[in-house]
Amino acid sequence: MLPPSNTRPNPLATEDRLYVSVFAPGAICALERDRGKLIWRRELRKYANASAYLYAGRLFAKTSNTLFALQPDSGETLWSFCPYGTDGESIYSSPSAHENRVYIGDRRGCLHCLDAESGRTIWIRHTNRARNSDVNSTPVLMDGLVIVSTNAKTVVAYDALSGKLAWKQKLDGRSTFGPLVHRDSVLALSDSLYLLSRTGQVRHRFSWKDEKVHQADSTPRSIVLTFWPKMASRCTEPPGKTEPNKLTLLVTKSGIQRTTTFVAFCPSFRYVPATRLVYLSHLRGIDLIHAEKGTVLCQLKTSMDPRNGVALVDVRDKKIYALTGDGSVHALRHPRLHVRGGYDN
Repeated sequence: MLPPSNTRPNPLATEDRLYVSVFAPGAICALERDRGKLIWRRELRKYANASAYLYAGRLFAKTSNTLFALQPDSGETLWSFCPYGTDGESIYSSPSAHENRVYIGDRRGCLHCLDAESGRTIWIRHTNRARNSDVNSTPVLMDGLVIVSTNAKTVVAYDALSGKLAWKQKLDGRSTFGPLVHRDSVLALSDSLYLLSRTGQVRHRFSWKDEKVHQADSTPRSIVLTFWPKMASRCTEPPGKTEPNKLTLLVTKSGIQRTTTFVAFCPSFRYVPATRLVYLSHLRGIDLIHAEKGTVLCQLKTSMDPRNGVALVDVRDKKIYALTGDGSVHALRHPRLHVRGGYDN
């Protein structure tokens, strides 16, 4: 599995299907959600993305150089977008769509706007001219703008329809995760965490001594974030060979910070509004965390070789859907937990 650069789950659960993106060997699979039966499998050249993306009856999947629009019922290719050929790795960004347009960045610093039905290019914008110009982030749509962060230490916003530059903001480091929407603000992650206004002005900049922000997600009351672990090889060291990880809940109205310390390797997480819980995936399993208190409510542990960990889970109809590093998809009954305003399974 490929580590995520956004908060999208893998597998993706719909009303009756699960869509699974398999990094290596590259493939997209569709399963029946109620019993896990394989419906179709579509092999992709080289490597697949960290997740699949569904929009307006099209399933978007990608390799490191090509974006595919697939028929969700069959896996048939409706169109593909490969701006620089199939040699090398030119696209690390994930697609986002809005009003029949698809947006995706590339490693040459460009943001592409495509027609969702045909794949035709509507406009292209070069976000910067730095040597490290990559747009590896996932575009976010907000108030008629499409917003991306870059390796050139910037966040850039364009009018989503015309491609006209709306604003640009400098950051203190390169940015590949996000950006995200938090209430009426844009979250940008670099070495620090930035809270930007709709016009790109810095409302708040949160930084931590000797620590760099790794991942984040937005909840109704807070921002949940983790930091890069302090070790040479983040996903290979055995237990006891690294410093503990920190998960911080930043309550945006009061500025209060709540920190939970945990030991986990290759951690990634996402907030699920239906349950009001944070689901932390890592090499050894899945931790369920209270989104307001930061306390660990339940730990689900794998009983197999955890070599590649667990992808970001999806939750639907009181079930947790998880992809593990051995290529298995699991449907788990959600533990019975009571969270105020959430649900009790």
